[in-house]
Amino acid sequence: MSEAWAQGLADMAIAQNAGIYDAEQKSLTSPAPTDFRQWCREVLKPAVLA
Repeated sequence: MSEAWAQGLADMAIAQNAGIYDAEQKSLTSPAPTDFRQWCREVLKPAVLA
């Protein structure tokens, strides 16, 4: 592992501990309009079959 790689991992861990993803979580006031299973039926399956 290079020094740059190790520094990148350390920087990522520091950012996560500082709450870099918290803003996204806080902006979600309600669950998604569709669940994953429904999305698979309505979007993924037709796309794969096309």
